Amino acid sequence: MDLPTCPSCGASVLDEDAADCPFCGAAMSASAASGKPSGTKQPSQEPSIKKAPNNKRTKRETIVDDDPFDLERQQQTTKVIPLLRKPVKGKMFRVVCPMCDTPGFASSKVVGKEVKCRNSECLAPVFQVPNPDTKDQKSTEQEKPKEKKKSKLPLVTVVLVAVVLLGGGYYYLTRVPDGSELSKPFDHSAFEDASRKSFSTPTNNKTNSPDANSNLKTGSSKTSPKPQKSTQAVQKEALEMIIELSRARENRSKPYSRRLAAEAYALSGDIKSSQEQIDYIDRVSPRLPFYKIFPLIEIGWLQLKEKDSSGLKTTLDQTGQLSKQIPEYGGRDTLDLIARLAAFWIAAGKEDLAETLIRKYQKKDSLAQLSAHLQVAHETNQYNFESLIDLHQQWNSPQWVAVTLILINKGYPQEALNWAALAPEPIARTEAVTEWALSQVARAVSQKQKLETSLIQPAETKLSSTGSAFMYALCAQKLISLNLPNPAEIFLEKSKSFLTSTPIPDPIELGNIKAVNDLVLPLTAPLKMLAEANLQIASVESKLGKKVEATKFLNNAVQSIRAIAPSVEAVQSKINETSNFNFKDQIKEALNLSSNDRVRRGINEYRKQLRKLKSAAENRLALLIQLLSQASRSQLAADAWKIALESHETTNVNLKDALLQSSLPAVIIQSVDQSNNELVSQIKKTLNDSISGLSKEDLLIQQVSSLVKNGRPEQAAHDINQSDLKKAWKAQLSLQLLSILMNKNQFEQTIQFITALDDPILREDMLNTLSAVAVIEGNISVIEKLLQSNPYTPTEKISGYLGLIYGIQALPNEQAGTSTPQAQPKNL
Repeated sequence: MDLPTCPSCGASVLDEDAADCPFCGAAMSASAASGKPSGTKQPSQEPSIKKAPNNKRTKRETIVDDDPFDLERQQQTTKVIPLLRKPVKGKMFRVVCPMCDTPGFASSKVVGKEVKCRNSECLAPVFQVPNPDTKDQKSTEQEKPKEKKKSKLPLVTVVLVAVVLLGGGYYYLTRVPDGSELSKPFDHSAFEDASRKSFSTPTNNKTNSPDANSNLKTGSSKTSPKPQKSTQAVQKEALEMIIELSRARENRSKPYSRRLAAEAYALSGDIKSSQEQIDYIDRVSPRLPFYKIFPLIEIGWLQLKEKDSSGLKTTLDQTGQLSKQIPEYGGRDTLDLIARLAAFWIAAGKEDLAETLIRKYQKKDSLAQLSAHLQVAHETNQYNFESLIDLHQQWNSPQWVAVTLILINKGYPQEALNWAALAPEPIARTEAVTEWALSQVARAVSQKQKLETSLIQPAETKLSSTGSAFMYALCAQKLISLNLPNPAEIFLEKSKSFLTSTPIPDPIELGNIKAVNDLVLPLTAPLKMLAEANLQIASVESKLGKKVEATKFLNNAVQSIRAIAPSVEAVQSKINETSNFNFKDQIKEALNLSSNDRVRRGINEYRKQLRKLKSAAENRLALLIQLLSQASRSQLAADAWKIALESHETTNVNLKDALLQSSLPAVIIQSVDQSNNELVSQIKKTLNDSISGLSKEDLLIQQVSSLVKNGRPEQAAHDINQSDLKKAWKAQLSLQLLSILMNKNQFEQTIQFITALDDPILREDMLNTLSAVAVIEGNISVIEKLLQSNPYTPTEKISGYLGLIYGIQALPNEQAGTSTPQAQPKNL
């Protein structure tokens, strides 16, 4: 049978009794519109047919053919709420897009409202948020239409069903329970709670569900504590999670994820699985073959420990070949790699390769400092960045120092000392050897050995007398920080003995034109080292209560800096003299110049000499401000102010330094805080309250430290994000604050601080650190819950799980086996 056809649009209509076309709205019968038979077509009737759609189309809207969702957008009149990537205060409710499964966060008030998916490529980004508490009611609601329909079963069938139901109910009520666990009903509340995915911090997991209370009332045995997992089980689960997460598309870097997976297996001792993950590094893009060196280093350490000669030779060959592909300007990756690789090569007897590697790639900037601190922390399992990082005193050769400390931790102290002595510059050599000495003192303290200077005596042969004085003074500082004043005095006296034969040089004074023209400045490094040694001695003397001696050595330090170059004011006075009308005659007579041509060249050479001297003078002023600022932070603020005031009031231009116009007064006020109001009042009175502000670095340190102290870590992270200082320097500051929070067991605030930072690589480093520290302190379960939460990316979670493995490997052998973690503190 043929279907009716619309006379206007020609479409076939299923409903035989339809009066109007459901597609165009025209009358199905031409006679209904014109009073004529539908088979006759007359041109005079066309106008009446065209008017019909305008009057009849009341139930249909026009849809754009190119956009099937156009009708849906026309009907949207309410405001769509965009979802956030991370949870913030007041917006902790987790919503998952039903189209692309992308999670987002918003307020809990969005239930029942329309929201927009945060995935820009989502095909249907706008959807309505369902109520999680009413999920169980959906099936009932779907069955309601069926209940409204009249049953077509005969009455007899209904009666039979009722009889069956009554019989089943009688059997259920009269039967005797068998006591089996299978006969007990399922705990529906547990399933409901498990299905909810709203974000909450680990310390806020207490629930007051009615079902839980009913279990307590009926004497249920479900309240027994869940046994702690062994560290081996935790490590196995961490490795599985790392592999699963490394497959996620949302990874910041696929090669990086596979690199971390390979490192994790190598750390756990599974060389075969580590090699499998190393192979995956070449299968993902971008191609970064030098990433394979990181896990190979861990494999090499295992082979050294097990004395696997053939395997070690293969690993050395592989790392040697791959080292040729290390990018020269590879940023953090390159800096992280060279410290680890050099330490491994030295332990394997390839010291020459290690020296060439470090000399080629080492840097001194803030990124190199950050890399060195992180590598030292991971390789030595010492994560207290509050004491490890000094934002006011940088290492001159950070990678050289990092290699030294890694070798010490790996059990190669003699190789570490020999390596430290190879540093090309005296200051870098002194730094590295001093770190070796400090590690020996710390080891002796931990092992309760007798603290004598003989512990570090082998290092004396590697340093100059000034360097040895500096080394012993820093060891004395270390002992004071450990509350060991008596051994500190022994090391202090040893330090001072190295300076008895070293005279303190006089400040440079500018003489006449000939003297200035012939002046050759001394080398800066030895005098700077001498000043540092005297400053450290002064600090120790002050902490031991010997104020007179402290003042003496601080003055020696200042005088050493003033021997580097003349003062800025002295040089400026000489520059001003060159503008005198008779200066040409003066220089002609002073330098015994015969012709005008020689006079002209003499003036040019003299002015060039003055420019060099002014640059050196400005460097002297900067070093002096740095020295006195460091003294102010070492309980020598009053002495620093006295020196600055004397320099301001002196009439000798060679001793006149613009210290009061610098940031030094502000640093002095900041260092004494409320402990010396008299000194603060004196400074403000002298300067008429017109004190120069702190440097941008010191100002940020002051602001964020105060915020963290007052329980506002998120605001501190925001201030760090907004600062225009170098990212690597801000990362070091952030690591310091992280340690402050962890040392106070402020777990929730630590998580808030990490999450609020906008540097993804720094968040990865911090989660790695937090996980390792938590394991060492016996808080594995808390970190596992944290890493299973939603706010973190796959790469961040991988770093966290790798931190778990770092922490497990740092535990004593008996703890890293099958023993359970220690009891958890209240806050962590």
